[in-house]
Amino acid sequence: MAWTQSGEFVESDVVEWTEAIWPPNRSRRRKKSRPWGKQKVTAQITAIDGDFVKLTVLRSAIVENTIGSALKLHKVGTTITKKRQTLLRGEPERLLWSEEDVRKVLLHPQ
Repeated sequence: MAWTQSGEFVESDVVEWTEAIWPPNRSRRRKKSRPWGKQKVTAQITAIDGDFVKLTVLRSAIVENTIGSALKLHKVGTTITKKRQTLLRGEPERLLWSEEDVRKVLLHPQ
């Protein structure tokens, strides 16, 4: 299920998105760097703090490699923090809960 621009996040949601893998910023070249590849990340939202979302990585896989050598992925189990807009840029998909009605109650408490 793709997210709308409003991006209603709920703690415990599991999301999947694609993001660029950038080279380490070691030199001060004036040339604009290009991404080395792309990775597909699956993570669970553990906290929401304003515009920032904390996620625990469940799975990470390379989907594109433009340099031909090994790329550094997010490690499973690590916690990463992303800005809401950055997540939405990666066209995230929310994996469905087994109890979707419970999620609706969390989103819209009475």
